[in-house]
Amino acid sequence: MKILVIVRQTPDTEAKIQTNSAGNGIQTDDIKWILNPFDEFAVEEAVQIKEKSNAEVVVLTVGSDKAVDAIRTALAMGGDSGVHIKDDAFADMDTYALAKVIGAKIKALGDIDLILAGKKWIDEESSQVPLQVAEELSIPQATLASKVEVDEGSKTAKVTSVIEGGERIIELKLPALITVEQGINEPRYASLPGIMKAKKKPCEEVGKGDINGDEIGISEGELGIDGSRYKNDAIEIPTITRSLKVIDGNDVQQASSELAKLLREEAKII
Repeated sequence: MKILVIVRQTPDTEAKIQTNSAGNGIQTDDIKWILNPFDEFAVEEAVQIKEKSNAEVVVLTVGSDKAVDAIRTALAMGGDSGVHIKDDAFADMDTYALAKVIGAKIKALGDIDLILAGKKWIDEESSQVPLQVAEELSIPQATLASKVEVDEGSKTAKVTSVIEGGERIIELKLPALITVEQGINEPRYASLPGIMKAKKKPCEEVGKGDINGDEIGISEGELGIDGSRYKNDAIEIPTITRSLKVIDGNDVQQASSELAKLLREEAKII
């Protein structure tokens, strides 16, 4: 059994985000990058399934040279190999084009039984790519899994998701794609021995020439910004202005009346 985990490298949750000079993206030079926190749950779930069934776990990401660090983190957690899709032609892709690229590579791999992913990416607050990948591959999907049970004998996966007022249980025929919810497990820390072993695990680098072509159903026009259905024209970081007003006076009743007036007329919260 082979499991593939789609991961993403995102800015650290505490990173200070600033726009770039063009105003259509963010400055990336001084940002600390991490494995998307929700993807950690997907990696952990894949490794736990592997430990029960001797499955093979492949970790895949799309990104620049530094994105390999996200793969290495996942490999240190217990993944077996990585696939790093990197090329300038893949820059600035929207979720639609990105899913086509990922789907094309998965088709080329050919023998994936289960695809796992976190429920969303924290940088774009997007949960679209895994679902669109499933559509590209024409395989069943289930989202927000709080429990995944794989039966290798029947080639099925039973997925439990928490919904309002109860649980939803779906049984999928493999191959299938599942996005996992926060709390499905407790992601393990990458130990020092795991980090050292990760450096020696294979990681395939994939360029534009490796995934486009008639044999896997993706054309030049479906790559990068040309294959995207939307693009960023401008990004603005919201500014927060704060002001402090001190109410003078020793008369508590008068100060209270003044405070109530300010809350009603200026703050407009009462």
